[in-house]
Amino acid sequence: MSILTHGSDLRLAPAIKPLVAAGDGTVRGAIERARKLGFDAVQLDATLSGIRPRDLTQRARKDLLGLLARHDMQLAGLDLFILKRHFTESEFVDRAVSACLSAITLAADLGRIPVSIGLPVAEVTEDVKSALAEAADGHSVILAVHHESNLNALIDWLEAVDNTSVKAGFDPAALLAKEINAVEAAQKLGRNMGVARLSDINDSAVRCAVGEGNLDVLTYRLSLDLATGRTGPVVLDLRGLENPFAAASLAKHAWEAGAISM
Repeated sequence: MSILTHGSDLRLAPAIKPLVAAGDGTVRGAIERARKLGFDAVQLDATLSGIRPRDLTQRARKDLLGLLARHDMQLAGLDLFILKRHFTESEFVDRAVSACLSAITLAADLGRIPVSIGLPVAEVTEDVKSALAEAADGHSVILAVHHESNLNALIDWLEAVDNTSVKAGFDPAALLAKEINAVEAAQKLGRNMGVARLSDINDSAVRCAVGEGNLDVLTYRLSLDLATGRTGPVVLDLRGLENPFAAASLAKHAWEAGAISM
């Protein structure tokens, strides 16, 4: 039986921060090794030294794009995962919002790539949410908001905002850890999904390499292809894995096997 797909961008873009930590400590080294593993896209991290917005002058931003171009690498997006409580505790809110605004500006300079953040939507003030949404819209950058701990609250906010620049970020491992069916959740998000990640957990609820855990890779791949609001590539989340390079290779194999099955 054939499966009708939309032919969306389902290439994998490994998140670079774990690769930097496991490699020679440089962004260049991580990009080179990712390219050798067969990836043609990467996800940067705005909390990484050398990539933080305050670290990058306009010249440095052009140099970073040049580095990616020389390795024939696409820039998939930018992660900015800071402590969620910093968006709700008065002494940290201004700094957290400022960091997000700087990341959005950086994303615009790097080609209007999506910015992925974690935001406790149900607890954050309307002023904060409005400021982030307006900044994303003003820079024509997609803000992919992760709130897997309360997906219903996230969906309600996205429906209320109705802003094409504000979408949901989606991390299947975070949902599987809560014993939520990741495929059904992806289908529920539908057009509200902006950026999807690929991740997995084992029976002990510990993150593991994709293909070695509980995620139904084939069905998840299909659900992402049918998510019409999603931008590609798919971010390969390597956080918390002991050997991210080996995990990246395993995930690539499992993901591409899913494509053949489809």
